[in-house]
Amino acid sequence: MGAGCAKEAPASTAPTPEPKREGGDSTATSTPRGNAPTESALAASPTPPAAKPSLTPAAAPGPRSLTIAHFNDVYLIEPGQREPVGGAARLATKVKELKSQGENPLVLFSGDAYNPSLMSTMTMGAQMVPVLNEIGVHCSCMGNHDFDYGLPNLLKLNAQCKFPWLMANVLDRASGKPYADAAPTWTTEWNGIKVGVVGLVEEEWLETLGAVNTAEMQYQDFVTVGRKLAAELKADGAELLIALTHMREPNDRKLAAEVPEFHLILGGHDHHYVSACVEPHNNLLVKSGTDFRDLSVVRVELPGGGGAPKLTPERIPIVSAVPEDPATKAIVDEYMKLMGEKMDEVVVETLEPLDGRFQTVRTKESNLGNFVCDVWRKAAGADIAILNGGSLRSDAVHPAGQLKARDWVAILPMIDETVVLECTGAQVVEALENGVSQWPKLEGRFPQVSGVKFKFDPSKPAGARVVPGSVYITDFDDTVDDEKTPIQMDKKYRVAVKEYLAKGKDGFDVFMDCKVLVDAEAGVALPTALKNHFVTLGVLSKWDQHVTLSPLAQFWKQRSKTHHSLDPNGSAHGDSERKRVHNHGVAVHNPSGGGYCIQPVVEGRIVNIRGEDAEFWEKEEKEAEERVGQSMRRAQEDAQEQQEPQQPTASVPKAAPQEDEEKAEPLQRAEEAPEDEVLELEGPGAGYDEVEGPAASGAAARDDDDDDVL
Repeated sequence: MGAGCAKEAPASTAPTPEPKREGGDSTATSTPRGNAPTESALAASPTPPAAKPSLTPAAAPGPRSLTIAHFNDVYLIEPGQREPVGGAARLATKVKELKSQGENPLVLFSGDAYNPSLMSTMTMGAQMVPVLNEIGVHCSCMGNHDFDYGLPNLLKLNAQCKFPWLMANVLDRASGKPYADAAPTWTTEWNGIKVGVVGLVEEEWLETLGAVNTAEMQYQDFVTVGRKLAAELKADGAELLIALTHMREPNDRKLAAEVPEFHLILGGHDHHYVSACVEPHNNLLVKSGTDFRDLSVVRVELPGGGGAPKLTPERIPIVSAVPEDPATKAIVDEYMKLMGEKMDEVVVETLEPLDGRFQTVRTKESNLGNFVCDVWRKAAGADIAILNGGSLRSDAVHPAGQLKARDWVAILPMIDETVVLECTGAQVVEALENGVSQWPKLEGRFPQVSGVKFKFDPSKPAGARVVPGSVYITDFDDTVDDEKTPIQMDKKYRVAVKEYLAKGKDGFDVFMDCKVLVDAEAGVALPTALKNHFVTLGVLSKWDQHVTLSPLAQFWKQRSKTHHSLDPNGSAHGDSERKRVHNHGVAVHNPSGGGYCIQPVVEGRIVNIRGEDAEFWEKEEKEAEERVGQSMRRAQEDAQEQQEPQQPTASVPKAAPQEDEEKAEPLQRAEEAPEDEVLELEGPGAGYDEVEGPAASGAAARDDDDDDVL
């Protein structure tokens, strides 16, 4: 069933008069919204606007037409600096102008709104709800970044939207229904044409979600599900079939080629503009750029007698000459003001000063760099994280105590996007070589790292400074600095880097030869990883038995200890700021009893063997080797004791000697120790997850979501 796919109309960039604000869509009627599983043919619609009776196909068999407005992947509600400047208020003007001209557009959105942006790190995406509602969106598809702040946050925001969110091919394993309360399909009668919409996503970006438990998701092939639901919608009388998607262009083209029932594929996920007729069925594919910079208008003409619809696309760049819609601009201004106020909100407390000075982060290991890289690596699901020190921009020491949002904006002012690469050990070493190649210059390429440690010799020529045999793989799951797992040159590792470095910037050419496992669009943004971690610490601080902790929150909880064990050697050694803190100080109990905080320290991840600290770290390594040896000997002794057969006896055993009682006593204390003292529990497989209340927590819990879900 092919569609008549016409060439794109010339773009319209001329300024337009401000349209009148009107009421509901006067000729649209829609089906009621439901929560049906994907096997259902039709699902819900948003709360329908005030509707006048419209002609049905049976009553009006002659030619009919409708107009569709489409956009996708919007992050910044404010306009940019370069043309097309975009901005939500200008795009709203163009949509409302179509209304004022009598075209009554059906407004469709292809996902990604709640993140990433600097504003979203403070609002968790809340600003997008009133913006999308004011623009007049009628239906949307889920996007990967809409999950960035967890499932409870997404459900909360989606419930405030005046339109449904679709995702037909990802099910909740427990219920068999679409995940995240999504609807699989949506139908509406628009200008006398019955329209069926199916929401479809690709599997690739599901694997990158860091804030939800992907084990709860059951993916189904988008072609198989799309074909099935399109056929059902057609059988139910739909005359125009639309796939509203969030996936890469090759997958959109595959869908168009293999499911001819779809006349129109409106895609997201990619940020470039696409308008193309796809062979062999001549159905239309449109992707509308990003950040409110483009609006796609597709005019549909349906001839009488059951003929295929003719589709004519038009691209409308949102340039500065387009006036801003007053109502939408008022929303933007309100949230810009709110963002300023949120700058003074406390987000975390640190027990150690965080050193972000350029002379530190660009020449040696920094405890600030350690913290940022540790959180980032875990959120990205990587073995190693390499951050160019120039990313840390505050050039200041942040004192111990409470840190505000503005402190973190000063530290990380850019929305740095993450790429996860597959690198060999040799490529990792080459990247580290580049990182230290310009020392002692304050070059931004100097690395801050997680998951790896190494030594370098600045007296050697650039490219030969990493000390052979000094590169080791590290992890979160130990209590002392005892990592002795040498990097293997031929082994492949998952390495998290900024997109900037993945493109070979700052001399990191080696990364351009590495396979991309997770691209920048699908990867977690660096500020988002930190925001989620601070939220997790807040949840841990308020944790009680009525809250089900997410896998990552459980991970940090299990790997924290009371303040009595933060420094087992006491403070008398004089080098406490250099000593290893359990789990690298990423999540520790606040000694004042105020919940969880951070305590990152310098650990010897990057050692300049010609520097003042070289002797200290050499001593530390010897002590660590001693501790490892002692630990291994104790483990062998314990294993031997367990293997010795016990002699059966009918007599009552004699009382144990005092020496044995002393040995048994610590074991009893360990068994009775609180959960926080138990360290070696298995953590989650990857990433952040939502924090949600238990399924059977009762009506009281359901009525008090704000207390139980953060």
